Parts: sequence; C-alpha cells; structure tokens
Amino acid sequence: MELVEVEKHQVLMTGNEAIARGLIEAGVNVATAYPGTPSSEVLSAFVRISKENDLNVYAEWAVNEKVAFEISYAASLCGLRAAAIMKHLGTHWILDPLAVSAITGIKGSLIVISADDPVPLSSQSSTDTRNHAKITHIVAVEPSDPAEAKELVKRAVTLSEKVGLPVIFRYTDRIAHSRVPVSLGSICPGIKRKRPSFKKEPEKLISIAPNVRRNIPELFKKLEEAKDLVSRPPWISREGPSSGKLGIIASGSPYNDVKEALSLIGTTKIPLLKVCVSNPLPEKPILDFISSVKSVLIVEELDPIIELEIFRIALSNNLQVKIYGKSTGHLKRYGEITTDQILRALLMIEGKNPNGTSIEAIEVPQRVPQLCAGCPHRGAFISIKRAIKRVAGSRGIILGDRGCYDQGGNPPLRAIDAAIAMGSSIAMAIGLAKSGVEDSIIAVIGDSTFFHAGIPPLIDAYVHKAPIVVAILDNSWMSMTGHQPNPRTGRNAMGEKAPIVLPEKIAECIGIQFIRVVDPYNIVESEKAVVNALFGARNGPAVVIFRRECVLQELRRSRKEGDRPKALQVNPAKCEGCRVCVKTGCSALKFDLFENKAKIIEEKCVGCSICTQICPFGAIESKLQEVYDYGG
Repeated sequence: MELVEVEKHQVLMTGNEAIARGLIEAGVNVATAYPGTPSSEVLSAFVRISKENDLNVYAEWAVNEKVAFEISYAASLCGLRAAAIMKHLGTHWILDPLAVSAITGIKGSLIVISADDPVPLSSQSSTDTRNHAKITHIVAVEPSDPAEAKELVKRAVTLSEKVGLPVIFRYTDRIAHSRVPVSLGSICPGIKRKRPSFKKEPEKLISIAPNVRRNIPELFKKLEEAKDLVSRPPWISREGPSSGKLGIIASGSPYNDVKEALSLIGTTKIPLLKVCVSNPLPEKPILDFISSVKSVLIVEELDPIIELEIFRIALSNNLQVKIYGKSTGHLKRYGEITTDQILRALLMIEGKNPNGTSIEAIEVPQRVPQLCAGCPHRGAFISIKRAIKRVAGSRGIILGDRGCYDQGGNPPLRAIDAAIAMGSSIAMAIGLAKSGVEDSIIAVIGDSTFFHAGIPPLIDAYVHKAPIVVAILDNSWMSMTGHQPNPRTGRNAMGEKAPIVLPEKIAECIGIQFIRVVDPYNIVESEKAVVNALFGARNGPAVVIFRRECVLQELRRSRKEGDRPKALQVNPAKCEGCRVCVKTGCSALKFDLFENKAKIIEEKCVGCSICTQICPFGAIESKLQEVYDYGG
C-alpha cells in the first residue's frame, strides 16, 4: 500500500502500518505471525519496510499462533528484540508458553501484538486479551490511535527488555484500520548488526515444578518494577482541571470517544485520565485522580478490567468516590464503546433519562457475505451437498471451520451446519460420530486451517476409526485474511521460494486409506469422490481434497498479463427460470423477476462453468458457443 506524505517526516498510516513501523524503529529483529483480521497487515508492512531499508531481519508466517509465539520467544532468549503478531483468538493458543515465558523471563524483548475485535466484525468471539496479561502476570499496553500505537509499541519494546517480561500490546479493529498522520522516526541502526547469544540457564529454562517455584517470586518483582515505570507519562496522563464533581478514566480507542463526547456537550471542566497500561495498573496516579473527584466514570472496551481494579483501589484506601461503568450498567459489557454510549452514561449519572438521546447515524444496509464469483469452494460445497443427498437423502451434517469457506453457510447456499474454531470441524465430527449420530458426517477445513490445527484431530480420527469424511478445501493461500502464504503456497513471508507441503501426503503418512484429490470446478468428478468417500468412511476417516488455487490470485496474474476471463451467458431460449444457478450465491448471477430468467453479469463472471454444469436445461453457455450457434 502506497503511503501518502502529509508533511515532511509525516505520512498517513493505518494502525497496522504504524505498529509495523514502530517495531522497525524499535529495532525488532524477529517478527512472526499467523494472519487474522484485524491484525493481518502488520507483518506484511514489517516485511515491506524492512526491504525498503535493506534491514537484516527475519519474518515468518507461522503455521499457527503458538508456533509463531515460540519462535519469537526463543529469539528473545537470545537477546534479540522479537514480536509475535496475531488477532485476539490467537492469544488463546499461546497461553501455555506465554505463562511460562513470564516465569523464565527473557533477555531481549518480546511483544505479543494482539488485535481485538470487540463487535465482533470478523471473529467467532470477542474476548478481551488484557485478561491474558492478568492471568500470566505480564504487562498489557493499549494505544488510543495509530500515531500513539507507533510510539507506544516502541516504548513497549524497551519496557519489555528493561524488566525482562513479555508485553501484550492490545489494540482494536478501529485502530488497526483507521488512518492518521504518523511521524516517522529513525530506523534503529542496531537492527543491522544485532547478534544472537543464547545463555544456558537450565535452572530457569527447564520449566519443571522445582525450578518454577524458585522463579515465580522473581516474576512478581519484575511486575512491581514495571508498575513503577508505567506510573508516569506517556503510560498515564491527566487532562483538564485538577479536581471536579465528576472525572473520567479512559483507555484505548474509547479515549477518543470521550474527547468527542466532551466536545459535543461543550465542556472542559471534567477531569480526564488516560491510561495506556491495564496491567500492572499504575496505582498511585489513579489513586491521586479518584481522590480529586466525587465520582468517576470508567470507559474501556469489553471487560471492566480497569474498573474492577479501581473499585479495589478505592475500597482499600477508604475512599467514598462513586464509580460508574460496566458494573453499574452505565456502559455495555460487550461491543465497541461509542460516543453515543458515553453521552447516555453522562446523562444517567446526572439522573436524567437518556432515552431518545443519541447521535444521528446513517443506517447502512446489511449485505450477506458470499463466496467470490468463481470461488472453487462453491464447487466443493455443491458437490458435497449433492453427494450427501445421493447417499443419505437429507440425513447429512456438514461441519465447517474457520476461513473464507464460512461464507458457504450463508443463504442461498447454506452448505455448513456449524463452524466453531480453528481445527474444530474434524474433532467435532469425531464427537458426533462417537456419540452415535447416524447421519453422514463431513468435516470441511481449509488447507491453511488444516496445517494450523487440523492434523492432530485427523490423527485422532484415524486412531479411533471415526466414520467421517474430511473435506480439505485447498486453494493454496490464506485467502480470507489477505492472501498470505501457507505451507501449500511455495512462498514464504519474504516472498522467497519455499517447499510445498501436500495435505494428502500427511494423510497418507497417518495411515488413511481413502484419499482423493479432485478439481472443485469439475462437479461430476467431485461429487463422485465424495460419494465414494462416504461409503469408504464406514470403517475410518476418508479424505477428499478439493484442489484449485484461489480465483482472485489467478485473476491477478491474468490481468497483469493482459488477459480477461471469458464470461459465460444465459441463453434465454433455454432458461426455464428454475433458479438452480442463482441458489449457488454466485455474485455474477442474478434473476430477472419480470422476464423470469437468470442472467450473468459479464464483468463479474470468471467463466468457472460451475453454473453450466448444474443448470438442468443447459441454458448457460460460453459467448463463443453463442456466436457459433446463432451467428452464422
């Protein structure tokens, strides 16, 4: 993405780009990640900036977040500055080694970049990763905008190195994807010459119970040191008058909503405290602040982490200050904090009725997400549904996983019955089968998700002879998060050639007997493979791999070469208006209610021919066919 210069040494950056720039300026040598919206662009920007400045760094798209974290953890033990980047869901995967890393300590610095999704907009849950910092006893930092994110991540790298603890750098989707002017600092010269040095310390690094018991007290000493360091600006800062009837404490992006709310009501008389560290909470400046007001509103996104700590601080110091926030019902416990919510909370505190008070907003019509036109997953789902109908009538269960193929669960395709978490499709299929469910059971999983979390449950299915079909939708990329490479791609994060790992080879090594690789654009071949797999899975798992590269990647290459896809068209003389084609959800198809005919939107059609194969009347043809039949 091209950066727009606002003025000298200042450019427009998204939060993700700003964080990447901050990591580079801080001298981070090793950056690892597993892509997930809203964090996906951080590593890509890190690679781009490092190449532009000819820096000797290592960057990797790891097979999952735990692997990414452990690579960076090892680098930090060598004295390097390292970062592991993921969305909030990935932090659940790393809790075990994260907790251990806090106890062993680190030599360089270790930053866990976690992008939370409060709404959520693109996730199956909206958990607050600041909780992970609390339960593992490490530092949690939170910026309020992209410019601050760049500066705070630099300071977080230094803080981590100074106290010898990992730092969770938590931000949200609004910061990740908003764009503001960001001041550029100098690139750390040490990034070019930093040498790793691993010191053998078995009494720390062999994390067995006797060693852990000795090392835990050291962890809490480090946390106290961190608390002292973050008890001053820029980690915590005060604005407005020195005292007042009501004060506000804000953290993260809601700080900007507080500023907007105060601007809308036209007051500068409310004291405001911005807190950028939620763990360990800088207790003294907070105590000073709540001692100067009679009541305080705590504004933070998701869980009332700071709020509950302030209740504790007030109680332990015998303060009579009234505390408002999520615990008192003045703010919601879920979703994003908005300016409207803050205005309503302020009215409630004043004893006024907030009903009918809101900022006028434009309602944007909701669009049901769909698979792209020409997506190979559409052919896979059609084949799976047809095969189940042939073998078992309507008695079939399709368990989805995490990836762009989730869109196959939306109408009109409706090809997924459940989708829970990374790798869950196969394990849950085993669970249904072993629970005695007699329906045909198919677990659908993408190639990247298979490498991330699908291999262990596939082994389990084989060992326990689970009568399930595992459909691996192999499009060679992590498409939903921005087309990052995975072990099937043949490229790494730096754009260099890499070995290719084939899912069928893994299945073969496990011992699975029934393995088929098909082209999802070929509906007949694909349906036949699934039918045979359903019969072949009666004594153990069967695997069908639907292999075709993501159509968007194919289109990008063809457009660079000046080629355009050959669009299809509907022959109105043959179309009977049955709507079978439009029920696939392809965005290149539409239905004309007045003419009772299907039509193809030429600029969207990629000519995949899936609709041609399923049309019962042979009404969908290529344009060349039309010229041959009707033009001469």
